[in-house]
Amino acid sequence: MISVGMTNETRLTVKDEDTALAWGSGTLPVLATPRMVLMAEQAAMAAVAGELPAGDATVGTLVDIEHVSPSPVGTEVVCRVSVVEVDRARIRFAVSARDASGEVGRGFHERFVVHSDRFMEKAARKLRRAPRP
Repeated sequence: MISVGMTNETRLTVKDEDTALAWGSGTLPVLATPRMVLMAEQAAMAAVAGELPAGDATVGTLVDIEHVSPSPVGTEVVCRVSVVEVDRARIRFAVSARDASGEVGRGFHERFVVHSDRFMEKAARKLRRAPRP
């Protein structure tokens, strides 16, 4: 059962391929904001994965994360999430990212529990309805 207080974290030693320069989200060789967001999504997904019924998955639906300090190449960043609210299929996580010098990012992330087969059928219907070029 997914419940308030569940936590997980991801760790990353920033490499060239993790930088804003490499991700195209900036021009500087520091941790890219989208890479930090990916860390939060991965931590949140893994935090609750063991509590999902067979055939279910979570999908990210909201990201509200501030990137407040740069982390240069070689810095280890730890992104920690904790479940702060569960409302039926919606799960809200608090997000905190830190490096050895202090806070890197903070905010919230939401995921929804979906039935994988139904979710993918909905996605496939979009392809069937898409206009042909």
